[in-house]
Amino acid sequence: MQLDFNVMRIFVLFVFCYLFLSCEKSAIEEEQSYEMIVEGGINTLYKEQYIQLKRLNISSKGSRTEGIAAAKVTVSNGAAIIVFEDLGDGLYKAELPSVSDRADSLFRLKIESNGKVYEAQDQLLSIVPIEKSFIPVEKTDAHKNWRVKVSTYLFGMRSSNKWLIMPQKAFSDESITVFKAPYSYSFKSGAPNVLNSLLASSYTYEMNKKDSLIITKFAVSPRYAKFLYNLFQETKWKGLLSAVPANVQGNISGNALGYFYVMNGIEKTVPMKNIRNSK
Repeated sequence: MQLDFNVMRIFVLFVFCYLFLSCEKSAIEEEQSYEMIVEGGINTLYKEQYIQLKRLNISSKGSRTEGIAAAKVTVSNGAAIIVFEDLGDGLYKAELPSVSDRADSLFRLKIESNGKVYEAQDQLLSIVPIEKSFIPVEKTDAHKNWRVKVSTYLFGMRSSNKWLIMPQKAFSDESITVFKAPYSYSFKSGAPNVLNSLLASSYTYEMNKKDSLIITKFAVSPRYAKFLYNLFQETKWKGLLSAVPANVQGNISGNALGYFYVMNGIEKTVPMKNIRNSK
């Protein structure tokens, strides 16, 4: 009986400590406040470039974001300074000069807002060709159409890349502008848990058999690849619902979240007949 009593005391103490630490963590997270969230960067495949600046406040009443206006946003690569225009609601736009000879160079972001300066940098890597032997998409027969399945996450690849695979008829620069394009990701790192159902994550299109896919492959820096991998683990793998993945470290200085990226891209139109069949 004495043994059962001691076991019960230990159990109660454990539960108390757990609840105390959980409440403490929740209180800290609820009162977090960040001056800025940075999304976007430089994508050499497109002439128009977009960077979005938001302010995030988290309190016991919930989270709220709002665009940051009147900021001075510039990007430099040693050869030129790219000045971004404020379009409103925290969205900034610029036109990209030719950077074909700037592979492996550093691009530096500078944001001046409310008397403070935020900086970041990322490296532009050489374009990696699209290989016919590896495209993260497959098709199945759907009577008069093809049903196309695009894998969202792939692990253990030879290089880390970001992909955008869309039907030619549905492709629009608007998806890029508003940061809602359906990207896929291939990582050099292995999957954190091979049994997790997220490995089968995908999205599908139904297409005419004479249609084509626009397949775009982006070369990303090792640091950006690590950021995306960590972001995946925090927001997808662990199933966190928080708007602020606290363990994901970006490259923006100061009290800011996000990652300023620089990507080289290559685009290819592939007829449906050349897309591999599902096994």
